[in-house]
Amino acid sequence: MLSDSLDRIFIRPLTASQLLLVALALTLASSLYCVIYTTLAGRGEPLIDGIVWAGLNIVPWVICFEIAKRLGSWPAQFGILFVFALGMSLLDSLMSGSNMMFELTRRLPGAAIIAGMLALSWILKRLVSDRAVAKKLVSTLELPLLVDQIGWVTAAGNYVELHGSGAPILHRMSISAMTKLLSAHDFVRIHRSVLVRRQNIKEFTGNIVTLNTGQTFKTGNRYRSALQ
Repeated sequence: MLSDSLDRIFIRPLTASQLLLVALALTLASSLYCVIYTTLAGRGEPLIDGIVWAGLNIVPWVICFEIAKRLGSWPAQFGILFVFALGMSLLDSLMSGSNMMFELTRRLPGAAIIAGMLALSWILKRLVSDRAVAKKLVSTLELPLLVDQIGWVTAAGNYVELHGSGAPILHRMSISAMTKLLSAHDFVRIHRSVLVRRQNIKEFTGNIVTLNTGQTFKTGNRYRSALQ
């Protein structure tokens, strides 16, 4: 199981306040590093220089990664990566009067790190997704029928009745647990005691749901939105 830290860094986008705190922390850490490094090298620089350097070279990459995490495709992610690298290089070139190609080349290590982080993010997302699917598959193997053989499910106390082509099969599981288990397979709750496969719904009129088999059920107001 992924730790919460990995999940928060590589998968879940940070909130605006969290991103601000990360940016401030990195700026402060980078600035202090610059001050200490230049002081030990015998050419001490003021703290403000370190803050400016971090603002131009560290914080933009953090923002770039957070934006890229929210994009769904590789082309879009690498597109925003290129835009940030180009923008940072152009800004630094204008401020310092240096060569644009030199500044762009200087951004390559940072761009490579962000690209690697995005690749790791993609791998971790696939890992989480594969584990979730595997868990669902293992759970559905515990049922007495294949999921494709189930047309609808009705509650029976601490049990559920699984309805397919033959006689109903009684299985020990609550209707709530069965709903969680079958929701990934396009089953929808239409009543507090009834769960049906969506593709088997032939008609929904008023508060009556009719299945392809001709079976009808009443639905409650709290479940109507799931049928729209």
